[in-house]
Amino acid sequence: MLGIFNLIFFIHFWQAHLRITMRVLNLVVLTIVFSFSFAISSCDDSDNSSSEIKELHTRIMATHDHVMPMIGKVLSLRKQVQTLLDSCTSAACGDSLQAITYNLTKADADMMNWMHSYKEPLGQDTALKYLNNQEVAIAQVKEQILSSIEAAETCLKERQ
Repeated sequence: MLGIFNLIFFIHFWQAHLRITMRVLNLVVLTIVFSFSFAISSCDDSDNSSSEIKELHTRIMATHDHVMPMIGKVLSLRKQVQTLLDSCTSAACGDSLQAITYNLTKADADMMNWMHSYKEPLGQDTALKYLNNQEVAIAQVKEQILSSIEAAETCLKERQ
């Protein structure tokens, strides 16, 4: 009789234990499945932001590579305008040439400052914001260079 009672207790105990084990196993499997799906979705997001970061960096460097060779022209024009300024006799002439010289010098300095301050972003969380700001900054430098070159060339054509 004691043997049957032990057998019934043993079977009942293992049934209850198996139910608990199955619940735990189901929770573990569900946790693994959700974790895996979350990891995959976050990888997709990081791939998207990573490609956006690369695209931004490429655009920034393309703008830099387009404008940087113009610095030689900026320096040459500044020298020519400075020569005119040295031989200028009227105050109005001097003021206009001084403004052009200042803008050419500022364009050169802005480019050099941008190049010295530009750093590769380290983390993806701040990289997009940083690169967006740098894209705006290099666009402003480009505009400064182009407008100062245009003003200097116009001035030199008028004076010849």
